[in-house]
Amino acid sequence: MTVATSTIAVVGAGPGLGAAIARRFGTAGYSVALISRSSAKLDPIAAALREKGITAEVFPADVTDDVALTSALMAAAERLGRIAVLSYSPNATWDHTSGQLPDLAALGYTSAQDTTAQSARSQFEIGVAGALTAAQAVLPAMRAAQDGALLFTTGMSAIVPMAMLGNAGIALAGLRNWATAVRADLGKDGVYVGHVSIGVPIVPGAGDGDPDLIADRWYRLAQSRDTFETTIGF
Repeated sequence: MTVATSTIAVVGAGPGLGAAIARRFGTAGYSVALISRSSAKLDPIAAALREKGITAEVFPADVTDDVALTSALMAAAERLGRIAVLSYSPNATWDHTSGQLPDLAALGYTSAQDTTAQSARSQFEIGVAGALTAAQAVLPAMRAAQDGALLFTTGMSAIVPMAMLGNAGIALAGLRNWATAVRADLGKDGVYVGHVSIGVPIVPGAGDGDPDLIADRWYRLAQSRDTFETTIGF
């Protein structure tokens, strides 16, 4: 495969949906920049992509560290080519195959009644501040090219209040609010903004929750650019 001139940066990449999004765009000719805190988690994903002939590199960064995240995105653009697509979905993930509800507290979630300023702030840093930092890093080049796409993936609580995800809902709803508000202005600059909210477990082969199906839906939305928001499973 010829090395692509456009890059997709997958922020919050993991072995499930992040890897599927990277694979879908990579097979369409994009170079792939994988970003999350752990290079140990990212390296096997990058290796699997390369086996398919996809140009992929790893850029470890914590989304709550503005400097590190910006530096990772700048390095990705310098090494792989202009970031034409930003996929942002650094939400905590878990193994759904057991069919058991995960330990939400261990993942940093608090119920609505137990949500404090501190717990809400922690989710805001991941779900909103990180997204704004990433967007700020890639938007100048997108505007200059009059072409780009910001893809934000959230959970159901971005739209439907859920008592068990009190602090996460605040953050995800805030990200959705900003994306909704900014999309018209960015659209004038040739930048598409999209939001997909997922209300089902992300499990390979599990109908609407299959990560490859979700990734393909994202790819088609990024190409057609005719729909801002899509919900899955609710």
